[in-house]
Amino acid sequence: MATVKKKILIIDEAGFSRICSAILEKEGYRTNAISDLQNIDTTLNYIDFGLVIISYPFGADFLAELKKINIPIIILSDRLNRDLAMALDNFDKSFSYCMIKPLDYTKFRNLINQVMSADDDRVKQAHIGTVMQAGMVTDIQRD
Repeated sequence: MATVKKKILIIDEAGFSRICSAILEKEGYRTNAISDLQNIDTTLNYIDFGLVIISYPFGADFLAELKKINIPIIILSDRLNRDLAMALDNFDKSFSYCMIKPLDYTKFRNLINQVMSADDDRVKQAHIGTVMQAGMVTDIQRD
């Protein structure tokens, strides 16, 4: 019996959500993009999703809800700052990732593939203290 791939939930502004959805659908993933947080369906069935991709600060108010869910998350941001670092500290380090825009789409796809192909029982290999940026890996500095 073939297993059905879980969907990827994308929470970002409409323009990037469409681009992200197109890239991921070309890779064979099903996506659900949300760009209107005021009308977000609070009854989303999170069990259908294998990953949440959220833009910061666009989806910052939704991060508290995501923290309650045991699901991998990728936070995308234009820059790393103290507020984002504090938000990242609130997530399980083995299930949380951060990438800085503009994205290296090859690394983005590789991370998506890694997260989506990982077994539920296996610890994810990347951790929250690592930020992928423009072809290099940088550790987050915390005071």
